[in-house]
Order: sequence, then structure tokens, then C-alpha cells
Amino acid sequence: MKLWQRHLFYRLTLTFSFLLCSLFAIYLLLDLSINGVRFLGKGHAEPLSLLFYYLRSFSVHLELFLPLSFLLTVLKVLLDLNEHLELVALQMAGLSRKKLLVPFFFFASFLSLTCYANSEWIAPTAINAAKTFRATYSTHNKKPRRENLHALVLQDGSELVYQTFSDHELFDVFWIRSRHDIWMMKTLTLTTPPTGYFVDHLVRTHQLEKTESYPIRSFPELTCPSPKPFIPFESRPLSTLLQEALYASSDKASVQTHLHYKLALPLLSFLILLALAPFTLRFSRTRPLFLLAALSLFAFFAILTLLDSCLILGENQVFSPALAIWSPLSLLFALSVPRFSRL
Repeated sequence: MKLWQRHLFYRLTLTFSFLLCSLFAIYLLLDLSINGVRFLGKGHAEPLSLLFYYLRSFSVHLELFLPLSFLLTVLKVLLDLNEHLELVALQMAGLSRKKLLVPFFFFASFLSLTCYANSEWIAPTAINAAKTFRATYSTHNKKPRRENLHALVLQDGSELVYQTFSDHELFDVFWIRSRHDIWMMKTLTLTTPPTGYFVDHLVRTHQLEKTESYPIRSFPELTCPSPKPFIPFESRPLSTLLQEALYASSDKASVQTHLHYKLALPLLSFLILLALAPFTLRFSRTRPLFLLAALSLFAFFAILTLLDSCLILGENQVFSPALAIWSPLSLLFALSVPRFSRL
């Protein structure tokens, strides 16, 4: 590695580490100001448990902390190089502006790979552990949270929708054989054959009507695999989302949307570099530094808000998952690349 590359890597690493630690410290103080009574009051959490909780919280929000720290780092390092005329000296040595940005692209690649690794191996368990920790020290008597509906697509193409399950029993079950033939039951026991309790048979002629009722009824024609606990989509590793996205299910749109979202979010580091480099490398005696920093931060949070909105649109099948996530991101890259190519 050449001397100028080592110098830039050193500047990048030092500035990025300082800003990342500062952002995490701000997050920690804000969270303690909100939850400090729960965590540090009567029956308070042990210091080691509290430390692990905040480390897990850091992992959960890593896709926010890393790009934001990188944005501030790019602004700081490139503006300092320009202001102290180091950029001019490096260019006089025969280095083009694009070549000077090679260490920045390597750094952005490292951050993106870190986000992917975090989404695959660390964040899925960290989300559940952080939720459990908050629930353990909750002081509010909230109403029990309503469970998500679960759905199983069976081999014959029918669908089993249920509210909860426990000890080989499904509760509040709908067996949807077709849009004209639906079985509704309070409890379904997964014995051989499966047995339903308080069963109603709904048939659609002109409208959906109840035609039969049974206190107990067996279903030998129903082949149901063992259900698994529902795991929120944001808590699933990338590999799991990729496997589930290849198979038909009632949650396929949500699975594909979260998969594309987790694949797209780490690319923000490259977008930040492509968008900021033309403005920070341009020589000017009257550069509005405050305005540049303010607009950069505003644009960053606007992009995050846009991607979150697209996530909702994709989950609700307003647009296809790939179109919902990649269209705005592709447009932003298309707007940034031409100006960057003219450096």
C-alpha cells in the first residue's frame, strides 16, 4: 500500500471510529433518558446485562449507524483535504480525483460487507434478545399484544390460517380449501386424523353461508405439517429470507420485500460517496459548508424514510417487492453517477 493510501485509510479509520462512538454514545444517553427508570430503578438490571443490551441494540441499528458515520466521515475528510490544499498537492503528484477516492470505495465496501454479515449472523438473535430484555424490565401494565396470524400452505393447495398454537393444538383456525369452501373451528388438534372442535362449514353460493356445524369433527383428508413459531421478518437472517422467497406462501410478498430491503440498505455507503464526492472535491473559496452538511443529513434521513415507505408498499403488494425497493435506489444512483463520472 502506498504512502498516500495509508494516510487516507488512517484518516478515514480514525474519523469514522470517533464519529461512530459519538453517535452510539448519543443513542445510549437518549435511550437511558427514556428507559433509565426501568433499567436503573428498583429491581434494576445488572451492569453486564445492560451492557449486552446496548451492544445488541447497536447491532440492531447498525444499518443506520454505519452509513450515517460514513457520511459525516466523507464530509470531514474530503473537506479537510480540500481546505488544507492536500488535495491539490496529491493531484500535482499525478493522482486523479477518482484514484484518490479508491480508499473511500474500499472503506465503503467493508462497511457494506459488515452490514450483510450483521444481518445474517448477529442482528436476528440481537433483536429477540433486546426485546426480551425490554419486556423483562417493563414497568407498564400494557394489554397483551395481539398475535400475528399464521398461515400454512398445504400440499393440496389449500391453506390453513390460525391465531396461535400450543402442544399440537391450533386455535382460531380457518381451513380454506377454496374461496367457496371454508372450514372454521375453535381448536384443531394435530392427532391422526386431525380433530376439530366447535366446527362450522362455510359454503359460498350467492354469499358465504354456514351450512353445517359440529361440536367435534375429524378431518382424515387434512394433512398438516407441524407448525413452527412465527419469526418476524426483520428477525430472519438473509439466508432464511432467500430460501423462503423461492417458495410459494401467503407471506411471500413480505418475505421478498424484507429480503430486498436488507440487500439494498448496505449499499447506501456507495450512494453517499457517489453523491458527495463531486461537491466536496470541487475547489471553491465560498463553499457553503453548513448548507452542504445540513442538506446531506436531510437527504440521508429522507432516503431512509423513503425506503421504509417502500417497504410498507411492498409488504402490502401495492408494488412488486423488487420494484418497490430498487426503483427509488436505482433512480438515486442514476442521478449521482453522471456528476461523479465528470470528476
